[in-house]
Amino acid sequence: MASGGRVRAALGIEVGRARTTGVLLAADGRELARVSAEHPPLRPRPDLYEQDPDLLWRALQQVVARLKALVEVDLVGLGLAGEAGGLVFLDRTGAPVRPAILGADRRAVDEAHEIGRRLADAGLGRPLGRRLGPCLPAAKILWLAANEPETAQRVAAVLSPKDHLRRRLTGEHATDASEASASGLCDAAARRWNESVLEALGLSAELLPEVFEGAEVTGRVSVAGAAETGLPEGLPVVAGGTALACGALAAGLIDEGRVLAWLEPGAGLVARAAVFPRELGEEVECLCDATGAWHLLAALPLAASPLAWLARELAPEWATAAENAGVEPEAALLGEAAGAAAGSRDLLFVPPLEGAGGHPSEAGAWFGLRPGIGRAELARSVMEGMGAALAERAGHLRRRLVLREPVRLVGRAAEETVWCASLAAQLGLAIAPAGSGLDAARGAAMLAGIGVGLWADPVEAVTRAVSPPGPVVPVDPHLQSVYRALEIRWLRARALLAALRE
Repeated sequence: MASGGRVRAALGIEVGRARTTGVLLAADGRELARVSAEHPPLRPRPDLYEQDPDLLWRALQQVVARLKALVEVDLVGLGLAGEAGGLVFLDRTGAPVRPAILGADRRAVDEAHEIGRRLADAGLGRPLGRRLGPCLPAAKILWLAANEPETAQRVAAVLSPKDHLRRRLTGEHATDASEASASGLCDAAARRWNESVLEALGLSAELLPEVFEGAEVTGRVSVAGAAETGLPEGLPVVAGGTALACGALAAGLIDEGRVLAWLEPGAGLVARAAVFPRELGEEVECLCDATGAWHLLAALPLAASPLAWLARELAPEWATAAENAGVEPEAALLGEAAGAAAGSRDLLFVPPLEGAGGHPSEAGAWFGLRPGIGRAELARSVMEGMGAALAERAGHLRRRLVLREPVRLVGRAAEETVWCASLAAQLGLAIAPAGSGLDAARGAAMLAGIGVGLWADPVEAVTRAVSPPGPVVPVDPHLQSVYRALEIRWLRARALLAALRE
């Protein structure tokens, strides 16, 4: 990959839940190549997500080999991105002691409750900036100690999957501020490990890697790393970031109050803040971003995608037919829903949300089911119900900073104007479609380029490497009036559902 006469390029590698993706960016921002290697997670139970760390290493090797086969470049830096919340448990030799527990794994429900109890007993309240739940790495560490004590005694270090690959490449135990802030063990305001929290949970700081900012160089590819991967020996490796942090950078989220949204899969809003907020409340989380600022996150704590459930579990034969026709069932369902009238013929959907410790605090429900309601209305009501919940959370964000328009929308909903218009009306903010998903690999490459001087700073990196979003979809006053009327009924339906649980 290296030669003085070739195009200088930065490499970004995203270690995802089911695939590893590599992207090469030239100094002018052009994408020179993109490849992926699949590695579906191990699922011993529906709530478990694990992976063999060696399989992740082989995926990285495959990605590098495929990129080298496609294009010859002068590689100047490498950045790593990955799903937040995953853990690789290592012994004193650096060998994994068990399969990695991935970010989506939800086994540590009891431990999430235990963290809340211990923090309260220590008088710490909620200093983490994070919502307690089973996906927290802190909860997973406690789970291992409680359920696999012999294995836990062998653990000398814990790293995220992407940081485990960094260790194999460079020999360094390092992470980035965005990853650390997602752990439940970090002082997000100070962007370092929280000694008081570690003490309250009975954990040693020696388990944890050193924290760097996203574009800081954490080490260089070693002789062994180069021999095993084909990467140049001495290649600088920057800290990188979580998929959200890197994806937000790749979407151009570098201005105060700029907002990124997604509506399917999942649902959430993230806004960039230059100053750490004094008060968060239960509805808003605060994470470090990849460029020295913070992300205020207001996401729906969904255990699973309601649209995927509707498409795949409620109508499996229909889903099979869609897949046989070469169409993803969720995308096919969104296409049908786009033809239904706004308001879904007065059918309301309240999403099933998760409680603070990971237990369901709200069962989902439809209100207004009756003969004549079809699959299209069911699907549209799901999207409108998640949009209503996001609109409520946008109100919480507005109390902390001014949200700038247009909101950049990624995910399946960004691919059709009808969903952009729907969410714009519900949020009261113009929407600009910004792609079918977060491009974390691109963001990681951008951080690598910043770290080695390919670009002077995040502003230049965004100017060079980020394509402008699609045409802005303004707020439609008529559609907004429809959703405002529905919002009142939706809030009543949610309250009624809560009352039924009492």
